[in-house]
Amino acid sequence: MAKLTLNVEPEVIQAAKNYAQVHHVSLSKLVTQFLRELPQTSHDFLTELHETLLQEGFQEPADDTEALRRVHVQRKYQ
Repeated sequence: MAKLTLNVEPEVIQAAKNYAQVHHVSLSKLVTQFLRELPQTSHDFLTELHETLLQEGFQEPADDTEALRRVHVQRKYQ
């Protein structure tokens, strides 16, 4: 199994943890189930999701992986 790091708003994380606890499932399993249910054959869904994220202010990461790592570490240890 691979490890995945996500940046999620604290209130969303807490809500997800509460949901997982009530439903007796780990947060990892909950996220895995969600990702498995994404349409696998439709690029339209992913394209629409990407466009929505861009409209809501999501910024695509730079190609500089070292800069991305520094930003991640800085946010992680604030």
